Amino acid sequence: MPRAPRLLPLWLCAAALCAPPAALPPRPRPACPAPCRCREAGILLRVDCSERGLSTVPAGLDPLTAYLDLSMNNLTELWPGVFRHLRFLEELRLSGNHLSHIPGQAFSGLSSLKILMLQDNRLGGIPAEALWELPGLQSLRLDANLISLVPDRSFEGLTSLRHLWLDDNALTEIPVRALGHLRALQAVTLALNRIGRVPDYAFWNLSSLVVLHLHNNRIQHLGTHSFEGLRSLESLDLNYNQLHEFPVAIRTLGRLQELGFHSNNIRAIPEKAFLGNPLLQTIHFYDNPIQFVGRSAFRHLPGLHTLSLNGATDIQEFPDLRGTTSLETLTLTGAGLQRLPPGMCQQLPRLRVLELSHNRIERLPSLRGCQKLEEIGLQHNRIWEVRADTFRELTFLRSLDLSWNTIRSIHPEAFATLRSLVKLDLTDNQLSALPLAGLGGLVHLKLRGNSALSQAFPKDSFPRLRTLEVPYAYQCCAYSGCPGFFAASGPRGLQHPPPDAQDPPRRTLADQAESRYDLDPEELQLDAEEPRPQPAVQCSPAPGPFQPCEHLFESWGIRLAVWAVVLLALLCNALVLLSLSTAGPGRLPPAKFVVGALAGANALTGLSCGLLASVDALTFGRFAEFGARWEAGPGCRVVGFLAVLGSEASVLLLSLGAAHCSVAAACVRAHGKVPAAGSVRAGALGCLALAGLLAALPLASVGEYGTSPLCLPHAPPAGRPAALGFAVALVLLHAACLLAAALACIWLSCGLPATGLEAAWDCAAVRHVAWLTFADGLLYCPVAFLSLASALGLLPVAPEAVKAVLLLVLPLPACLNPLLYLLFSPHSREDLRRLWPCLRGLGPLALGGAGPREPSSCDSTQALVAFPDVELSSEASDTHGLPSGALVPRQQPGGLQLEGGHVAEPEGTRFGQQPPDRDGGRAQGDPKASPAGRARAGGGGWQSSGLASGV
Repeated sequence: MPRAPRLLPLWLCAAALCAPPAALPPRPRPACPAPCRCREAGILLRVDCSERGLSTVPAGLDPLTAYLDLSMNNLTELWPGVFRHLRFLEELRLSGNHLSHIPGQAFSGLSSLKILMLQDNRLGGIPAEALWELPGLQSLRLDANLISLVPDRSFEGLTSLRHLWLDDNALTEIPVRALGHLRALQAVTLALNRIGRVPDYAFWNLSSLVVLHLHNNRIQHLGTHSFEGLRSLESLDLNYNQLHEFPVAIRTLGRLQELGFHSNNIRAIPEKAFLGNPLLQTIHFYDNPIQFVGRSAFRHLPGLHTLSLNGATDIQEFPDLRGTTSLETLTLTGAGLQRLPPGMCQQLPRLRVLELSHNRIERLPSLRGCQKLEEIGLQHNRIWEVRADTFRELTFLRSLDLSWNTIRSIHPEAFATLRSLVKLDLTDNQLSALPLAGLGGLVHLKLRGNSALSQAFPKDSFPRLRTLEVPYAYQCCAYSGCPGFFAASGPRGLQHPPPDAQDPPRRTLADQAESRYDLDPEELQLDAEEPRPQPAVQCSPAPGPFQPCEHLFESWGIRLAVWAVVLLALLCNALVLLSLSTAGPGRLPPAKFVVGALAGANALTGLSCGLLASVDALTFGRFAEFGARWEAGPGCRVVGFLAVLGSEASVLLLSLGAAHCSVAAACVRAHGKVPAAGSVRAGALGCLALAGLLAALPLASVGEYGTSPLCLPHAPPAGRPAALGFAVALVLLHAACLLAAALACIWLSCGLPATGLEAAWDCAAVRHVAWLTFADGLLYCPVAFLSLASALGLLPVAPEAVKAVLLLVLPLPACLNPLLYLLFSPHSREDLRRLWPCLRGLGPLALGGAGPREPSSCDSTQALVAFPDVELSSEASDTHGLPSGALVPRQQPGGLQLEGGHVAEPEGTRFGQQPPDRDGGRAQGDPKASPAGRARAGGGGWQSSGLASGV
């Protein structure tokens, strides 16, 4: 055992090594500067001092800090060696401060720094000396500064730099020599500068560069070898420059996958333009004034997935895409394409999105070979027909946009095989019928603007429908809970809950789905689940008072009132016209001519209301079935034409009557004679012509008669500007005419001297015009207020109130005007006395046997209107101080005689017919035969004789 003692030390050493170590004291928690927030990352520390208003770097930063954020503060300078103790710092953020200069030793000691952010400061140059201290730097951001020059040795020591941002500065040229030191650079952006050209071999040493951004500069020229040496470049951005020629320098970029040079001034794409870029996947060169595209420009690009040619206005031929078999998205909008080649789908078997909007395409070839198509956009073209084989067997097609074309016909089997179609847009075409075969899976259907399309769309034809836009609100009656329409409209009062309240789990799953074709998430979920009860359909335009579902007149009160107005207007105006027609073969006096013309205009208004009442009666309870055809048909235009013609002619004639009374009074006062009767007839014909012109304007697309089933030019606030302006102009014209008539009546009454007021105001014509002006103006006030408030959106007005006013108050003057004449005008009593015996076949009427007449101060006026040969001599009444009239019969053979205070017609003449003037004029010796003799010489007063003769 001699060797045992020698092994003892070895055993002791082994035991010491195997013994557990003694407990070490815990490391103290690192200190965090007061204004900052700190977070531990293992043994290192992340310090966030951003947006703290700091003006200096905080003291007491832990040496184990690996991340330091000092962005968005007020730092103006950095002291040399301020970060010297932060040997483990890997990322330093100094963006958003006010640094204008960085000294040479500012970053000394940061041997581990990999990311440095200096963007959004006020640096006027590259801090080259400071960057030399960072040999391990991999990412440098110097964008959004004021750098205008990059010295040659700026990046000399940054051998590991991979990402460099120099965009949004003031550079005017490519820093060729400075970039030549960055052999490891993978991405550089020089965008948003003032660079005007890219010289040859500008990036010769950047063989590792993958991404190069030069967009938003002023580049006008690229050298033939500008991109020589960029053997690894995959993405090149030349958008928003001033290039005039196609960048042929890209042919040296054999690995290029994404190319953008849109928004330049390039006018031509040459033949085989991308011959050296077989790996291209995406090309964007829209918004260029391209006039020529080589037929072989896009040939043999098997990796190309996206091709965008938006805004190439002069492209008239579809490009040849042979060999470009991987193309999935083709966008060629705003060009001049007129046709598509028949073999397009054979060249593009993988095409999923075809966007050809805003072209001049008239006919579509068969797209049967493009079986993977999911979205087609053909809006704003000139397509006029969809044939049976156009979209046949496109079983994956989900969205089809054919809006804003001139499509007149669609083959009944055109959509029969589109099993996946969920969105169909046919807005603003010329369709008269829509085939429903194959459209059962639609979720969105848009048919606005097809004015000839009035067919019904039952619910059972679209079990999954969520959104429906139709030309007429009546086509929404089946989806709005209105009972009694169409086969699938459902039971009375059926209401559906809102979409958000139905099946929340289903909506949650649907919201997680993704779609690149602008389809609702619910649509994707609908395809994967079994059919469920249909939610409420959002159908527009929605039915309302002006687009009713059941009755044109929605209450019996309105219906009976309209019929009453119609009957009174037609009967009373017919009676007025008939009574005036018995006045004899001679011309009517001016006053009666205006009354007759006014009765004719009012009769037209009554006739238009009668046609509306007839439509209500014929479509009673099922107006939605005929509403669209009624609005778009000629009957509605006839009703609107008659309504506008009668209403405007009535108010114009009323203004003419008031103006005639005022002018006659002024002429009598100034000259002692009245204006010629022919001027009144000419004015009346002018009023009728103007009213006819106004009524014909909507027929020439100035205004609309078919905006509602009432066929009145009442435009809603969302209507066309022309229709809205026409409706407002009619209201203002009507109100202006009534105001002018009222002012004329007021001037006539207030301008008379006190001595002649009663005699002049009591004249029948003046009183009649005043009553009509007052009544019509009072009735038109609510019409004008509600029409303007509703059309211009000035006040929230209930459509029911507007409709009631338009149906009842607007045509009310048509029956009120003849009633006022028949009931209160002495002329009407004279005419009716003549009319009654004529109707009974008793022959001429002798007024002497008609019984005593009611005394009136206007008897002399009536005599003058009916018998111009009877002169009126005015003598002042000493008793009352008012002028009184005395009839002085003229002694002519066969003339009228006064018998017992009444006028008797001589035998052999008809009432109202004037015998010929045998002596050629008035009696020469009669001092009151002259016009001056009929006017009062002193005081300037107007006599009833002169005014009566004028009216």
